[in-house]
Amino acid sequence: MSDDDDFEDYDEFGDDPDELDMGAPLDEHESALVRQDLVDLESFESTFVAEGYRGVSVFCQDCVEEHFYPWDMLRGNLELLLETGETPVHEPAFAPDPDEYVPWEYARGYIDALRDTGVDERLDVSACPRCGLRIPEELGQANFCPRCGAPLLAARLAAALRERDVDDDEVDTILRQIGIPR
Repeated sequence: MSDDDDFEDYDEFGDDPDELDMGAPLDEHESALVRQDLVDLESFESTFVAEGYRGVSVFCQDCVEEHFYPWDMLRGNLELLLETGETPVHEPAFAPDPDEYVPWEYARGYIDALRDTGVDERLDVSACPRCGLRIPEELGQANFCPRCGAPLLAARLAAALRERDVDDDEVDTILRQIGIPR
């Protein structure tokens, strides 16, 4: 037997491909965790897309690098993981701008803080009070107008006051008294 024959039988990782259980279904606990990740991802997207984020970043302990996932790609990966027990290998984004991706752990903490304070229930804004742009539904939670950059807090506050049956004149008076221009 030659040295080459010995090398062919050598498995560096000790894995016999016939014994590997690739794609084994997730157990109930693992499935629950992935379903929670999908719920979290939906909350992250609805909160952060309005601020211009393209997706999330996740720090990988295995390769000691940050991975960048657009919203749809990560959602697809998680859904596939639930169905098959496997996630697809993806090509890393070409020169992603880290400022366009919110870190997963930061997003989770941010969403938890919003829930704790009740801010996650803020009203959508349908139009910018400065430039009149109809705000797309997916950007209804944005803090600034995507066209002119005007803050949308006054519009959100006015809508909340009107929901409580405060008439328009009183809304204007209140906004002026607290120093918020309309």
